[in-house]
Amino acid sequence: MKLKKKIALIGKFLFFAFAIVLASCKEKNVPSIKIASDDSIEIQPRESSSKLKENFWTSENGIVCVLIGYGFNDDDFVKNAINSLEKKFGLTENGGLVLPIVFPDDLHGRISSLRDIIEKNNVHGIVLLGAPENTHSPLARIKEEWDGNPPFNVFSIFPQDDVLGQEFTCSFVIDHEYAAGIQFGDAENKNEDDDTLALLISAVEYAAELPFILPQDSDLYYHVQAVAGKRKVARYVDSETGIQSRNHFIILNSAE
Repeated sequence: MKLKKKIALIGKFLFFAFAIVLASCKEKNVPSIKIASDDSIEIQPRESSSKLKENFWTSENGIVCVLIGYGFNDDDFVKNAINSLEKKFGLTENGGLVLPIVFPDDLHGRISSLRDIIEKNNVHGIVLLGAPENTHSPLARIKEEWDGNPPFNVFSIFPQDDVLGQEFTCSFVIDHEYAAGIQFGDAENKNEDDDTLALLISAVEYAAELPFILPQDSDLYYHVQAVAGKRKVARYVDSETGIQSRNHFIILNSAE
């Protein structure tokens, strides 16, 4: 009997030791999340992000289209953004991951041309920065062609397109929180270029890494946090109806 008790105790000890090791391993692979009193969430950047090497990426498993639209299509920002994307991921023209598209120049002023570019390429993900008006239209056509389930994620950051259209055609939307009466485009209310660029690079990286299409469920919140990094985000709530969006989020303040 004593031998059986010893064996049982050893078995319990090994079980709990294994559970502790397993929990610690899992903890390293998930973001550090802090829930504030206002239900917003602050997340620490993923550990893997800082360890990724430049030029690690290829277009072997599909490319990531990056549309740079209104509010961010000035020459200085575009040049800086494309240089940074090329350094980090490589451009498709050289066998890299990213296909940059600047609106209106690269689309001859027609956002509908975005559909042709997407259909001609093996697209793994799409990131929109400052999506212009009616961007949702070509995306809706593509979504319809795939019976509502296109084989790639679409992340939209600071769009100027119709809100409902963006929510319908994108995996998620990230926007600014604005005080009443302040319109997008006011210089004093834009994020600094380097902060916006960091968010763009994070979104491209996440789009490239995802091996599946994001469902619009409760876990979507945490995927958005992984992209947002240290920035605090919360779900968007329509001011007129009070309805909370499933896939539209706002940045409450900049990263510290």
